[in-house]
Amino acid sequence: MAIQSEPLDPVALQVALPGWNVVCLQRTGSTNDEARRLALAGAPDRTVVLAEEQSAGRGRRGARWVSPAGRNGIVSALLRPGGELPMEHWPRLTLAAALAGCDALEAVPGLGGRVEVKWPNDLYLSGRKVAGILVESAMDAGGGSVVIGCGFNLNVEPADFPEDLRKTATSVWIECGGLAVDRGRFLTHFLKALERWCGRVGEDFSRLREEGWRRSWLAEKRVRLTAAGQEMEGVVCGLGPEGELLLQTDDGARRVLSSADLVRPC
Repeated sequence: MAIQSEPLDPVALQVALPGWNVVCLQRTGSTNDEARRLALAGAPDRTVVLAEEQSAGRGRRGARWVSPAGRNGIVSALLRPGGELPMEHWPRLTLAAALAGCDALEAVPGLGGRVEVKWPNDLYLSGRKVAGILVESAMDAGGGSVVIGCGFNLNVEPADFPEDLRKTATSVWIECGGLAVDRGRFLTHFLKALERWCGRVGEDFSRLREEGWRRSWLAEKRVRLTAAGQEMEGVVCGLGPEGELLLQTDDGARRVLSSADLVRPC
């Protein structure tokens, strides 16, 4: 029998999220694409797009995200940092979103264990992926915008995942022993936490880096990755000034990586 999950209530969400412009869709290709379309049309800061179902969800480098209709947390928040946060610091918002996701997940009743951040954009529970983040920015007539897209595996069973993901992915429902998540409450908690953490990236980013490192799933692990087309291996030894990955390689060098692909423990 399928997990029962109440549909999102746009009126209740708007009441619970004063200051946000809530757009709630039944179905879309991608909430990030919809948020970017709204940005180009002049949508204001703190416009958030939620969806019951999306058909073309994606992660970094175009990775596909599988999401049964009406059971996950699908959210894209449009922010206009303006003069409050210089554009060169916008990448910091990925870590802010990750920490907001940790707060929202750990607030779910019955969820045990600590949520960890797998640099640069995944959240892990019990060593398996429970959420992914995709942050995209663009300039427009309004001075530029950032779209923070997050996909949370909430009310899904192991059988809902493709077979090749069942050993590496999990959901809140699985980790809670079969208790369904109130998605509206969860998304409200996430957006309020996102607002708090994003408000700190300008003046208090060192605090975010400390918390990100404390929660790092990769901390002190030996990893193999690809950066700038080069495969390298080393021990993860910290986060850099802007949240970069610090990698101690075998030749004694410390690499500062702002982006990397295929980051895997050896």
